[in-house]
Amino acid sequence: MNRARLASLLAFLSVLGTVGRAEAQAGKQGPTQSSPTRSRQVGPQRGGAPGGEDEDQGGPSPSAQPTGEPTVQAPADPLAIPEGVADRIGTDYDGHPPSPEGALHRSFFPLYEERRGDYRLRLLPPLYLEHTRGLDPKTGATTDKTDRESLAALLFYQRRSPNLDADILFPIAWRVRERQNHVLVLGPFVHREAPKENDNWLAPLYFQGSRADGGYFHSLPLLTTSHWNEKGAFTLAGPYFRDRTGSDVDWGVAPFVFAGDNGNQDGARKTYTLIPPLLFFNRTRELDESRLTVVGPVISESTPKRTIFDVAPLFFSINGKPETGGVKEAHYTLFPLFHYGKSPTQSLFVTPLYLRRVTPTVDTLVTPLFSHATTRNNSTSLTVAGPIVPLYYRKTDIDIGYKALGIFPFYYGSHSPTGTALATPLFARFENYNVSRTYWAFPSIVYERDQKGWEVDVHPLLYLGRSDHSTHTVLAPIFWDFANPKGRTTIGFPLYWRFADTTDDSVTQVAANTLYRQKRVSGGLDWQFHLLPVFSYGQSPTGHWWNVLFGLAGYDRDGATAKVKALWIPITVAGGNAPKAPEGAPAPAPAPAPSPAPTPAPTSPPPSQAPSTGPVF
Repeated sequence: MNRARLASLLAFLSVLGTVGRAEAQAGKQGPTQSSPTRSRQVGPQRGGAPGGEDEDQGGPSPSAQPTGEPTVQAPADPLAIPEGVADRIGTDYDGHPPSPEGALHRSFFPLYEERRGDYRLRLLPPLYLEHTRGLDPKTGATTDKTDRESLAALLFYQRRSPNLDADILFPIAWRVRERQNHVLVLGPFVHREAPKENDNWLAPLYFQGSRADGGYFHSLPLLTTSHWNEKGAFTLAGPYFRDRTGSDVDWGVAPFVFAGDNGNQDGARKTYTLIPPLLFFNRTRELDESRLTVVGPVISESTPKRTIFDVAPLFFSINGKPETGGVKEAHYTLFPLFHYGKSPTQSLFVTPLYLRRVTPTVDTLVTPLFSHATTRNNSTSLTVAGPIVPLYYRKTDIDIGYKALGIFPFYYGSHSPTGTALATPLFARFENYNVSRTYWAFPSIVYERDQKGWEVDVHPLLYLGRSDHSTHTVLAPIFWDFANPKGRTTIGFPLYWRFADTTDDSVTQVAANTLYRQKRVSGGLDWQFHLLPVFSYGQSPTGHWWNVLFGLAGYDRDGATAKVKALWIPITVAGGNAPKAPEGAPAPAPAPAPSPAPTPAPTSPPPSQAPSTGPVF
């Protein structure tokens, strides 16, 4: 029994030794480092004395001896990359420290311990585990670069290193130091201290922190959130808010009051105030010296060029300020009774039954019974008796030689250098010289001729016409015919339909219960005729075919291949896969050998080979 226990203990210690050696020898990249995330070295250098990087190794170097030339002290690790440079160019360094060097020393009581160079491992499973790097390789004593971490009872974790300290009692308490950053966590309470920074949290009730240029504060029970820095700030506490960006500040207590001020001190200041319960709004702009105020239906606006005063929706007024760069003007509206406006260049007066507008070149008068207007310094004039009951109309334009006269509904006529127009209740004539001429006669007869063709319309029954090479004839709703160089469509509703396309000589024609189709193919025309549903016949450049009742009986020849149809079943009788003669039947006589024939003179093709043009329907 004692031998069995001793064997078990030796096996367990052998496993621990194997784990220690594997960890100590996992990747020998170089000298020991102080942290998995730092490239600073601790412990002995390769090929050097174990006295540390600051000790004089082997006496003064040749570069330190006085000579007549400038000398440069070589860095301790020429391959080390400064942190700032590594951040910019990146690195493939995986963070693992190099393997320790030297002889391996072990002890087994009162706990397992092994040490190699600057490395040490202590184990008392499962109560205690300790891993240390950066020890003195000779004595095993701690140095200022020692990195030690331990785990006790699987609950308490501790680490001590030059840049990182940690004391963690999982999951109750955490104390961590990373360089100058200190963090303490006790349940929901968090406190952090760093140079010019601190944070204090009591989750989820309270969050507060400060930075060198600002800070923050959040509290759910107080319905408050706030953050600020030198560029701006924002605070929200219940219905109150305040937002600052530089010198621009907006604040309010929703939904009662809102205000803002951009704080500009260079002559471009802007402010506003809005009080919704009082229907009040005020806005000022220092740059353009404007102000707008709204109190209920009263609107007042002032600029250097004009003032506006309105009582919506009844009264509106505008007055100019010529003394400060504006125009001498006045506009008044009392809706819906009248509007009056006057400026140095025009005047306008409007009532429900009267309008008068005067400018230096235009004079317009409009009433329900009489209207008169002149433009371009009387070059054109328009006189209308109406317009409610338009009885008389006259318009002239001296500049272009245009005259028009209308006595409605009996006569209208106009004349200009480009054409004439004449209209009466029974006849009308419109002409555009050398372009077109149109006639109309009661009740709906229209004749038109232009440079491309002519057209006659008797609405809504008859339409005839030609335009270039296109024609149309319509006798609605019975006959329709449209033709152009590309084809023709003819419909004799409802018995006759014909569609022709000249690009490929294709024709589709339906006449009562007959159907004819054709199209041009290689070698001639392919056409077919159907007397529906009794009989069908067709021809192509290579053969012909016929059917009775769509194949109850039929025949089809295509070149050397011939087929018959019986009860809609096609049977090949010649060429192709024709059936063989039965046994005992006389064999057909062999065909005579072809004899050479002289080359025929170019003549017209024989009638049997001439392209078929198909029947004419």
